[in-house]
Amino acid sequence: MSTDTPTLTVTTDRCQDLLTQIVRIRSVVGEPTTAHLWVSERLRELGMTVEHYAVEGRTAPLVLGVLEGDGDEPGVLFDAHFDTVHARPEDWSRDPWGAQVEDGVLYGRGAVDSKGTHVSMLAALEAVVAVGASRRGPIYFMSDSDGEDGFRGAALMADLGVAQRIDTVFSAEATSNRGIEIAYPGISTWKVTAIGRTAHPTEPENGINAITKMAKLVDAVNAGRLETPRGSSDWFEPRVTLQAIRTLPGGGWTIPGRCDAVVSVMSPAGATLNEVRDSIDAFLRMLEREDGEVRFEFKVLPMGGGRLWLRPGESDPNHRGVRAIDEAISAVRGAPGEVRKFNGGWVDAVELMRTGPDGYGSPAVITFGPGDFDQAHAVDEHIAISEVRDAAEIYARTTLALLG
Repeated sequence: MSTDTPTLTVTTDRCQDLLTQIVRIRSVVGEPTTAHLWVSERLRELGMTVEHYAVEGRTAPLVLGVLEGDGDEPGVLFDAHFDTVHARPEDWSRDPWGAQVEDGVLYGRGAVDSKGTHVSMLAALEAVVAVGASRRGPIYFMSDSDGEDGFRGAALMADLGVAQRIDTVFSAEATSNRGIEIAYPGISTWKVTAIGRTAHPTEPENGINAITKMAKLVDAVNAGRLETPRGSSDWFEPRVTLQAIRTLPGGGWTIPGRCDAVVSVMSPAGATLNEVRDSIDAFLRMLEREDGEVRFEFKVLPMGGGRLWLRPGESDPNHRGVRAIDEAISAVRGAPGEVRKFNGGWVDAVELMRTGPDGYGSPAVITFGPGDFDQAHAVDEHIAISEVRDAAEIYARTTLALLG
């Protein structure tokens, strides 16, 4: 890994121009958009070979660009998404798609999540290409159309063999240009059904009220009695949340014999889906024994893209990509970065990771970007252009250090 960084040119004006353009292209997840065409044009201007891949359930495709290196060593992948959540213009003080700039701050849907980081990555690659230095491996740029709800993009990358050609993935989420986030929990969602016995409400003694039985499960979950696998991570503790409860259709004038709950489980690296399933099964059988009347059934609710869950993953904190970006942060910001866990749920690049004997995933997935994560999905979402510029320089320095 080279320590000599050629002179880079990354300007605030260029970052503002790019961010203004892409924020003004409405790209709400699931809606028709031309954002993928804009991204493709930027990548081709960099000399990249660009391909489009259809994404199930989406009108816009995934965009994948590749810039081959001069050598055959492992390269880097920039993992971005151009889709955003919706915005209600009547709730905003500015046009959500107007990209209005005031005092160096740009307002607009997606400014933080994650068009700001997307633009930082593009500006970084412009700077890297302009330097003209030899690169020992390829640079990939993925821009996804379902980064807000489906996370199918990286699954396509796995099928295309991209993971075998890269060593480091940079995932586009806001970390205030300080956080170097390397640990990601697995997420599984389960439907649990309490089965009692229906009866006429005037004779409740003849029934077994499934809502009452489900209430016992709720109390037990809140009391921490559902113990899911702890895995091997030093970053995360297992977490269980109840997300929905409902009785099945059939009219209200009855003692309900069935009641459903949706349970979400966040699992640290090292845990498996089968271990989560076994822990839920043991918990439900315990409740059945304690109650003596109810019976519980459960099943996993698939997460889409052919996946039963979103797998956990963790990068080595001493990986060369982590060290390189930390050095770049120090050079640009004058203070080191903070290596930490990811608090935003999950990033699709984890799909590419495969766990090695040391317990860490390869390729290393590093989440980094400009902006305050609390602004993601917020009304009047905004980002400082200077942060976008600084992130671009950090990305560029890191890329040159890894591939130079």
